[in-house]
Order: sequence, then structure tokens, then C-alpha cells
Amino acid sequence: MKVKLRWYLNRLRAMSLQEIAARGQLALKKKCWRRRTSWVAPKPNGIQKDIWKLSPLLQEATEERQALLDEADRYLTGKYTLLNISFEESKIDWHLDPQMGKRAPLQFGLDLDYRNPSSVGNVKNIWEKNRHHHLTILALAYALTGNKHYAKAVEEQLLSWVEQNPFPLGVNWTSSLEFGVRLISWVWIERLLRGTSSHKHLFGEGGALWSMIYWHQWLITQHYSHGSSANNHLIGEMAGLFIATSVWPVFPESAQWQSLARKILEREVSQQTFPCGLNREQAFSYQIFALEFFLLAGLEAEWLKAPFSTNYQDWVRRMLEVIPLLVDVGGNLPQYGDGDDGMALQLRPLGSSRLDWLFRLGRQWLNAHVPLPSNNSGVLAATVIGSNAEDKVGEVKPVQGSIGFNDPGLFVLASRRGESDEVLCLADAGLLGYLSIAAHGHADALSFTLNVGGVPIIVDPGTYVYHADPQERAYFRSTKAHNTVVVDGVDQSEPAGTFLWTRQAQAKVLSWQGTPNGGVLVAEHEGYTRLPNQVIHRRRLALEGKRLEIIDELLSVAPGLNQGGVHDFQWRLHFSPLCQVSLKENFCQVSWQGGSLGIYLDNQLEWILAHGEQEAGWYSRGFNLKEATYTLSGSARTTTPMSLKNYLDLSDED
Repeated sequence: MKVKLRWYLNRLRAMSLQEIAARGQLALKKKCWRRRTSWVAPKPNGIQKDIWKLSPLLQEATEERQALLDEADRYLTGKYTLLNISFEESKIDWHLDPQMGKRAPLQFGLDLDYRNPSSVGNVKNIWEKNRHHHLTILALAYALTGNKHYAKAVEEQLLSWVEQNPFPLGVNWTSSLEFGVRLISWVWIERLLRGTSSHKHLFGEGGALWSMIYWHQWLITQHYSHGSSANNHLIGEMAGLFIATSVWPVFPESAQWQSLARKILEREVSQQTFPCGLNREQAFSYQIFALEFFLLAGLEAEWLKAPFSTNYQDWVRRMLEVIPLLVDVGGNLPQYGDGDDGMALQLRPLGSSRLDWLFRLGRQWLNAHVPLPSNNSGVLAATVIGSNAEDKVGEVKPVQGSIGFNDPGLFVLASRRGESDEVLCLADAGLLGYLSIAAHGHADALSFTLNVGGVPIIVDPGTYVYHADPQERAYFRSTKAHNTVVVDGVDQSEPAGTFLWTRQAQAKVLSWQGTPNGGVLVAEHEGYTRLPNQVIHRRRLALEGKRLEIIDELLSVAPGLNQGGVHDFQWRLHFSPLCQVSLKENFCQVSWQGGSLGIYLDNQLEWILAHGEQEAGWYSRGFNLKEATYTLSGSARTTTPMSLKNYLDLSDED
């Protein structure tokens, strides 16, 4: 009880008075809705203006076609893989978490404590099932083959969804983001099933889904994210609302709702994006998630012949064009901040590129200067969605050298960029996250990752889980789980909940210089000034060819002190599971298939290797996935000031 009360108090402190008042008004609305016994949606007027048509070029997308059909066939047999959890359900239970085996209660949805795993299980797993991405795959399989078994499976599952989810009861009536994503899935299911009896039963006159479509849109307008929660959730909610009202302008409020969604999307595309194009949540997975929503909404507006502003299009173009600047020669995406593998829409096989369909559509719609994907990757989804525009971008020059993004505080130190022996170091000297709660940020100031020859070597351990395991959630976003210095065993920023930080470490860049063969970054953060003697951590990262030097200074800034106090310092590096790591005295040897490096370690610290231990030696390559790996830790209990020098050398690479 005390923990919950403390969370509420901290959450209130993160809100403005305006937000508190708005949440109070919502509480009054919920009280009325809770007592309401009859919910009757208006009937659609039957007028549809959607001009989308299935492209005749779809049959040319052969390479991804078979993988998608194989996935659809697994769904026909009741075999699913959602958020990296494989399970079988011959008849889907839309309230069951297949991982923990718990079924969420069928109570008033907005009262349901979905954060409590003891009552609902892992709510992310339930919500992923209910995003209906697997149904868009089945619908697309029908469009590709004409096999009505796929269409019938979609119909049966959606009818069961309507039956099991009476409005407004259950876990699937709790989150407006989920309403937005589900609406987008339904739009594409409706399009792909046109001309079938299943389409008639679901979307024809008197179709089973219309009341649900209405309540999804209505509840978004009543309950969309705002204030300290207005992050990627707001983008997804408004994208779903805009797309649904654009394709189905069939309800009395449709024009009003579409206008609201357009207005908010126009505002949020710049509000939630740094001028360089990176997302303000400081979590790369949400860069792609938000981009998907903005791009899909923008294309719908094009088909309406009522496009979003050129300013909106420019921001989406920036979001696209910044991505290749962070990708290594092997095509590996950066990993920092939270990542839950979320998708706005799935029209591609699981395991295929998250970027390629976006790059294809971005080139066609916005003339975005991003690489043209090879081997027809991304063609299937891009062809289905279609932009009705020709790709005139041509060949895009490869990324050259190091680059600094001062607004988010991300810096790429690179040598031999784009070559087979590329060395790429990505360093973080930016804000913790977005808005007052920094929901998806990690306590990773001055952390870095290192990729060599297109292989991740020194890694950010990832996210793994949200609500379902508070202890694991705390570890994976902690300072201990990042490649930086921990002081007195505590995080740089103070966690106060699963998606809530109170005191947030402020990082400052002191100098940055990119060079043809690397670069030098000097930055510091004051997150530990809350400790006795007010410790500042300053770090200098210098890459020169195949040598990376790391100098850390731990300084006391307490006024009137000639000497700092005693502190416990821990210096950490986390390695990819692809690596074999050994430690002998003050030298660490790291090897992987095709390469190796040596780390020369400061003898002021006591060094150990951990592998799969309680708070070290873990890596998550995707949501719900965790595997043992190596963590290198150097520890000392000593006074400030303290200076540490460690360097990595690849010159003796195998």
C-alpha cells in the first residue's frame, strides 16, 4: 500500500495543474460510464470514399510472399508467435496471457489495474494478441492467393473478438493506444477482404464490427493521452483515429474526429521530434514506431487529396533520413532506451526488416534520401500500401565518417565507415527521456556501444520486460545495465515507477570533434550530485582508427571541501552474446567469429567477469527474451577526485 501511495504522489508531482484538473474530469466521466447500462452506437451511413485498390504489382513481391504465406498457414493451425512468445490456441482467448497463463477479469475496463501481473499476467502479451497483426497477415494471404480459408479465419476470429469484448468491459478497453493500433489493423483487414462474404459479415450493412469501430473512435476522443503522458501513445491514438475516420467517414462525428486527429498529428510530429529527426523519447525502437504512424497517416491524407502540411512532411522525411546515419555496415539498428518490438501495422513477415518498407514508401512519397533496400526487401508491404508515386530518388551516397547530434546528445564516432572493418561507437550524452516522467528513457548517461565490422560487440542490454517483472524492469533500465560508471550502487536518475523517473540526470557536452578516422567526445552528468560530496562523472571518449580510449573522472563539487568523500565506484561493460570473453589481471580479451579486441584496464580497480548473475551478465535482443552474456566490472572504494583510463585495441584483430 505504501509503495502504491508513493507512486501516486510521485506521479502527481510530474503533472501540471492543468493535467491534474483534466484527469479529475476524466474520473467524473468514468464514474458516469461505470453506472451506464446501455451502450448503443449509431449506425454507419454507408458512404465510403476510400479509393485504395490492390496493386496489380503485388504478385511480383515473390521473395517475401512465401514467408508471409507460411506465417499465415501457422495461424490457420492455431500456432502463434507474438512478442517472441510461441503458443497454441485453437480458439483464441482474447483475455489470456499465454506466457503466464493468467486471464484478465471482465470488469469495467478503465478500472482494471492492468499494471498488476498477479491479476492480468503480462498485459503486453494480451494487448499484442489484440492488436490483430496476425489477422492482417491472414487477410493479406487471402489477397495474395484468393484462398477463402484465410478470409474465413479472419471472420471467425473477429466475430469471437466482438463476442468476448463487450464494450466497455475487459483489458481490451483500457488503453487508447491499443484502440488506435487495432483500428489501423481493421482498416487494412477491411480493404484486403473486399469482395468476400467475410467482408460482408464484418463490414457490410449491419456488419458485426461497426459498433466496435465507433466505440474505439469515441473512446479515443474521450480518453487520449495528454500532459506528461503525451508521448508515442498520443501519436498512435491520433493516427488510428485519423486513418479510420478517413477510410470510414460514416458516423455523425467522423469529420470532427478526423479534424481533431489531423490537428494533433500536425502538432506532435515536431513536438516529439528533435530537429535532427530523432525521437525525443530517447528510445530508438520508438523512433520507428512513431515513424510508422506518421507515415501511414500521411499516406491516407494523400489518398484523400487533402495532404498534411509541407511542414509535417518535412518532419517525417527527417525522421527517415536520420536513421541510416546510426546504422552500422551490417545493417544493425542502434539499441538505446526502451524497446517493445511494437508495430503500427504488420503487412510483412515476422523477422523481416522493420525499415525496408518504410524506406521504400519514404522514397516514393517524400523523396527521402534513404538507401533503396536490396533483394526486394520491403516490397510486399510497400506495394500493398502503395503511394501512387514513382521513386525518383536514385542512388543515395553512403554515410561518411563520424557525426554528432547535439539536440538529442547522441554521437557517432566511426572509422572506416561503410567498410567491412568499420568501427562504430555510439555514445549517449543527452537527456534521460521525454516529458516530466521520461517514461521510456534508461539511466544511461555517458554510456556507449561498439560495433566492429557490422557486428555488435559492446552492447546496450535492451529492455526485456515492462510490467510483468518489476525487478527485471528495474535492472534493464538501470545504470548498472549500461556501459558507464555506477556510484554507490545507485542509478544516475531516480526511478519511481515502471515508466516514471523523478530526479533526472542532466548530461552536458563539453566538447565534440569528429575526425576522418574517429572522433573525440567529452561530456559529463550531474546525476550523482544528490549524493554526499556531490559527485560529477566526466567522460572522454576518443576513437582513433582501431583504438578507443575511455577516460573517466569522478569529481566532488561540494563547496568548501578540499578533498572529496569516500564512494563505491563501478565501471561496467556489457558484451554481446556473440562474444567469448576472458579476463587475466588487467587485460580482457574479447573474440567473436571473424574478429577480436583487447581491453587494457586501469589497475586502480578490481576486475571481475559476470555471466548470468543477478544484476550482471544479461542481454535482451527482443521483448520477452533474455539470455546470459558477459559483463565486465571494475570496482573500487575510494575518495574523489578519481581518474580512470581504459582503452580498447583492435589492431591485433584476428
